[in-house]
Amino acid sequence: MGVFRQYLCLEALMGIYLGSWNATVPLIIIERGTLLELAAYEMALAVVAVVAMVGLAGRVETLRRSTVLKVACAVILVTAGLRYLAVSLSYSIEGLTLIDVVAVAAFGVIQSLFAVYPAETVGKAQIEQAFRTRRIVVTLSRVLGPLLAGGVIALASPPVALLVAAILSAVALAVAAALPGSAQRQPGATLTSKGRLRHLLLGIKLKWVLPPERFLTFSGFLLSLAVTATVPMLVPKQIQAHALAEGSVGLFNALFAAGAVAGLFFVSPRVARGQHPRRHYLALWALLTVSLCACALSVEIWQLAACLFVAGAASAVLSLVGLDKRTVSVPPGVRIRLTSATLVATQLANSAAYLLMGVVASRWDAVGLVSVYVTVFVVMLLYALRSRPIWGFLRRTAIAERYYPEHYPHLASLMRA
Repeated sequence: MGVFRQYLCLEALMGIYLGSWNATVPLIIIERGTLLELAAYEMALAVVAVVAMVGLAGRVETLRRSTVLKVACAVILVTAGLRYLAVSLSYSIEGLTLIDVVAVAAFGVIQSLFAVYPAETVGKAQIEQAFRTRRIVVTLSRVLGPLLAGGVIALASPPVALLVAAILSAVALAVAAALPGSAQRQPGATLTSKGRLRHLLLGIKLKWVLPPERFLTFSGFLLSLAVTATVPMLVPKQIQAHALAEGSVGLFNALFAAGAVAGLFFVSPRVARGQHPRRHYLALWALLTVSLCACALSVEIWQLAACLFVAGAASAVLSLVGLDKRTVSVPPGVRIRLTSATLVATQLANSAAYLLMGVVASRWDAVGLVSVYVTVFVVMLLYALRSRPIWGFLRRTAIAERYYPEHYPHLASLMRA
């Protein structure tokens, strides 16, 4: 567990750094540039993140995990320092975008590695708990990052917030440097151009051909579609409707995060130990749908606060279902590519959520949002009822690594690619 804690500490520092960066740079661009520049900046970073996660995953799998983390953290520290200097000395959207493109590529690599270390640094009996602990820490770090940036900006200025973020990245590099060396991965065989393309896209292919992975990917897409844009879009509309102070958005964000932590602490262990995964899964989806609809239709502040807490708990537990088993069930040689494909699917789902919820909220208001939430639940319900293999996969915790060889032996050669 000592190595796991080191990785966990590193991910927490990177999460706080990322939250601080994401909260500060858009503010600087809006102050010194235009909304069009901000849109171009965000678009460039999103494209690079997807390309990096897919394009570098195959190469990362042939290297030591710890070595890749150390190099990526060093790149992040250098770009953090350059970002602070670029903003402090002379603002240039082109220069800032170039710096952050490199940083995002490094983060694409790090995120893939962070998604698999709970399965590779603890014993089999502790894997489920390790994934749960990681999810709690990630949730808290995503709240602490913007809070830290907001506090520094209030006391000093946005450039100083970037300096504090750079210091955090230096601490993260020190933690990464202390990681013990991991096992050397076996280099892959020399590939033709066509084989190299298949190698890069293997993670995406596995998500389609492995039935449990296909189900979890689709349900994760629907979950992101329902939840991702709820807090940033629904909460401000409710604040405006109830004539609340704009600063109260931070309180509602904190309530959503607190619900997520509470759900992971108290509900997730019960769901993981349950012998009726389909019943629990659909009950959580029903609870999430009811709470989101209540958020959209709430007429009292206490109703909005309570429903956000419940929605945070239900969504966090749903996002953790099957996460440990889907990682352990595939060989280490394809985990990074499969994880990268999962991150890409999540990125696409988040983009679709903002687009969908933005259009619906602006044209049909709360009634439109309720219609979206109910539609997503009905689609999920129908898909869950016809997807029988997934429930046996989720129920058999102890044999996750043998699930595919026993049930789908014809896929063994594909997962050795």
